[in-house]
Amino acid sequence: MNRRHALIPILAAVVACGSSGSSGSSGSSGSSGPSSIYDSIAGTYGGAMAGTSSGVALQGTFSLTVTQSGASLGGTYSVAGTLFDGVTTVQSYEGGHLAGTIASGSNPSVNVTATSHRHVPGGGYGFCPGVKTHFSGAYDSTNHVLTLTGAIHIFDAGCNVVLTYPNIVIVLSR
Repeated sequence: MNRRHALIPILAAVVACGSSGSSGSSGSSGSSGPSSIYDSIAGTYGGAMAGTSSGVALQGTFSLTVTQSGASLGGTYSVAGTLFDGVTTVQSYEGGHLAGTIASGSNPSVNVTATSHRHVPGGGYGFCPGVKTHFSGAYDSTNHVLTLTGAIHIFDAGCNVVLTYPNIVIVLSR
């Protein structure tokens, strides 16, 4: 048997080893190797988030809907919650769009950028339009949990940063 025919069953076995929850996508164009395998993380996720910055507590719910095409991620997000400084409670709500990437393989790294798309009604606190916030983390392939870490910025009506909650960890499940 020549070398070319010996490689075909090996490549077929490697491609067949992907999990049933994964979707294949081509690797770099022109390569002769097997395609990359990406966990499918498309779906709707929700989870709680909390933090304190300059004596102001943030309590909220973070939800996102992820779309996916191979390694490319998209979707939408929303954050609803309250800010409390020990005296006053202020409601906060915002939403926007997501764009990002997922690495190939099991328990892959995930990187997303959230872009806010609207002003806060009534001039309260919240996210400002067009502001981008970066989150990175990983997807737990077995438990279908997405963990992201990033900063949450709170703006005033003039889109000035008034609070930053650094290193917020958001654990989202579907």
